[in-house]
Amino acid sequence: MPGRLSFDRVAAIYDETRSLAPRAMARVLAALVDELHGKRVLEIGVGTGRYAVPLQKSGIRVIGVDISRKMVEIGLAKGLRDVVFADAARLPFRSKSFDVATTNHVLHLISDWRDVLMEIARVTRETYFTVIERSDRIDTLKREYDALVKGAGYVWSHPGLHEKDLPGLLKPDFIMPVGPFRETLLADATLDELDRRTYSSQWDVPDEIHRKAMEPLRAKWRGKEIQWSYTLEVTFWRSERLLEIATSQRP
Repeated sequence: MPGRLSFDRVAAIYDETRSLAPRAMARVLAALVDELHGKRVLEIGVGTGRYAVPLQKSGIRVIGVDISRKMVEIGLAKGLRDVVFADAARLPFRSKSFDVATTNHVLHLISDWRDVLMEIARVTRETYFTVIERSDRIDTLKREYDALVKGAGYVWSHPGLHEKDLPGLLKPDFIMPVGPFRETLLADATLDELDRRTYSSQWDVPDEIHRKAMEPLRAKWRGKEIQWSYTLEVTFWRSERLLEIATSQRP
């Protein structure tokens, strides 16, 4: 399946490296349960069910789509139900089968993300939403790592578009802020994530470049704390408006 990045290789550690803090996740889920009550929801890139499992347990009907069997296996063990293995750009559903659709940290992995938005517009009657983080953190360690490997000659970019960039292309119809939150993070935890190549942008970095990038990062950040303030925005668009992005951004 060209132009797709499967997360099979990091399925076992995905939840521990991508999950929101429990307090923040509880607040987002509470807002979503109220908003989605009585709706039929499609989640593209359902993965381990970070959102789908608690929503399903709260009585929301969520149908998940994914290409990673290992990610979904972890979700099934957590209680995930109703998953279809399918290409998000060619959804196996009739038009207007769902009331609401969502993607979260997915579109940047798909080169034909415009076709995914077109499919969402086709199968969804009402709205599309995504959860976007707005923070004062600049992902310092990750950005420093990327700069170091780029300086060593390795350049890579995701094939698609990050959901956080969608509002810049099309003004949302509704934004539901959740937060703010403050956390103290241990730099050592992020250093370990980087060392394990947790992030998709690291997967093809040559071993020697990766090793040399980690050395100065560990020397600089080992044992330190990072203060982090952020707000989460549950961002909604009327589904038919996604066609404006899908058609206007084609090269």
